[in-house]
Amino acid sequence: MKIKILATFTLVVIILTSCNQPKSNSNAFTLKGTVDGPNTEYVVLSYVDSSNVDVTDTITVENNSFFKQGSLIHPHLVSLTSNLTGVYMEDPNRLRFFLEPNEMEINIKEDQFPDALVTGSESQIEYEHLAKKIKPYYEKLKLKETEREEARKLFAEVKNIQLKYAINNPHSYVSAEMIDFYSDKLPIDSLKMFYAGLDPIIKESLYGLDIQESIKSFIPIVDSGDVAPGFSSENSDGNVLSLNQFKGKTVLLDFGAAWCVPCKKEIPEVKRIFDKYHSKGLEIIGVSFDKDKTIWKENIQNEKLDWHHIYEGNENWRVENGSISKSYQVQAIPAYILIDENGIIIDRYRGADKDDKSLNDLEGKLETLLSTNSL
Repeated sequence: MKIKILATFTLVVIILTSCNQPKSNSNAFTLKGTVDGPNTEYVVLSYVDSSNVDVTDTITVENNSFFKQGSLIHPHLVSLTSNLTGVYMEDPNRLRFFLEPNEMEINIKEDQFPDALVTGSESQIEYEHLAKKIKPYYEKLKLKETEREEARKLFAEVKNIQLKYAINNPHSYVSAEMIDFYSDKLPIDSLKMFYAGLDPIIKESLYGLDIQESIKSFIPIVDSGDVAPGFSSENSDGNVLSLNQFKGKTVLLDFGAAWCVPCKKEIPEVKRIFDKYHSKGLEIIGVSFDKDKTIWKENIQNEKLDWHHIYEGNENWRVENGSISKSYQVQAIPAYILIDENGIIIDRYRGADKDDKSLNDLEGKLETLLSTNSL
């Protein structure tokens, strides 16, 4: 009897003791890092925490080391920069890696952040494995002699490799990130298929929720034969410009920005097309995604862009309801959309087209449409 009472008492003590013990946080992560180099004063870690809040933490580097603790629910791709970081995605002091709830370590060299050694993340191992597969294609894309058609094929091959990985690895957060990345470029039926194939826990991740939102908010792309969505906006002269005022004219919407290198390269060709067809009824409306209106207006003046211009902005060009780019589903620039004299879309070109039809294709269409017009 005493033994039974003692055993019961012991069990109660164990239960009470365990209840008073602090519970481990399965969402917690620890990031220990070292930096090889004398000039890195701090690093900046940007991620989404377990409360679904965007976090940007500045972490001091002392004795070439840094330390960070935090929490997040699902692994996801994060950004690590430093006081040496520039503004470009391929900056040598910028790293993207998969952070996950675990004890992680990262060893970095100044000006070689993309080559950092990251341990403690299974998703990061997958991410690096996939990066090795597509690296040869990106190396070819960096070559100056790579022609546009070849570049298009290389990008298509990269996309195929990444989406094939997603199909074969439905349990992977990397797969979900790939699908989310291409969600705006996939037919809605394909997007639904990719999403349906993901494991339930992956569907609950940031990427899974983004994909789900893309499916819910899907708007069929306005394409050849559709009525061009109307818009009204202030132009570079401070006057109101609307699409309706161009009825009876052939209109080319030119989506671009001063920071967009491919856009700048195509300016001479766009100028030549404008000079050739303007007298035959062609009008161009430039839609700018520049960072501010000062840069926008300076670019118009410096490049001598003698057509109409409106400002969309760098922040809102893909997300704001009512934005011109959202109405026309423009995801990449440079992009061109040709509209006939009755306000009907003729065709889409470059970043506005899934096949990346060129300015040569655009000019061929203009030649057919306007060849009968006198100079």
